[in-house]
Amino acid sequence: MSSAPWSRDRNRIGAAMLLLGDRVAAAGAEATGLRGGAPAALVSLLGWADGHHLDALAGGLGLSHSRTVRIVDGLERDGLVERVADTVDGRRALVVLTDEGRRRAEAAVAARSVVLDDVLAVLDDDQRRAVAAAAERVLLDQAVDRRTARHICRLCDVVACGHRDGDCPATRGADRREALPPTEGESR
Repeated sequence: MSSAPWSRDRNRIGAAMLLLGDRVAAAGAEATGLRGGAPAALVSLLGWADGHHLDALAGGLGLSHSRTVRIVDGLERDGLVERVADTVDGRRALVVLTDEGRRRAEAAVAARSVVLDDVLAVLDDDQRRAVAAAAERVLLDQAVDRRTARHICRLCDVVACGHRDGDCPATRGADRREALPPTEGESR
């Protein structure tokens, strides 16, 4: 599959995805007043990680435990999250958004929507539907487990994607894969 036409298409798709990713990251940073992994941590907490252990957040962010601790420490200093005792396992803490953390996370999600609207405005309705269908197919295929799905969705608008209604393609992909029996040599 290394023909010149596919190579050109592949490169253009990659460049467009990088452009979009960079713009979304910049918009999230501007909307929250935070840098690095902090905006994604807030949006992840808003979408799926609120009230979970730090390890779940670290996995979804694709960061080490120690890096995630530093991010959560900063968010806690800024009054955006709190650590609360886990009543089941007192040695661990749960990370919970404060009202201000929720407000900033919602601002990041709104800023992401503005970027997407701006970037995709050059496409007509049929083209947007075709891009959305292709994106859904890629997400279904690439979300091989829950951790990967969470990483994919670390800056998502879970309401818009239908996550809570069971329509998120990343979650559906992970669900589908996790429901399959392990193949030879694979463990789950």
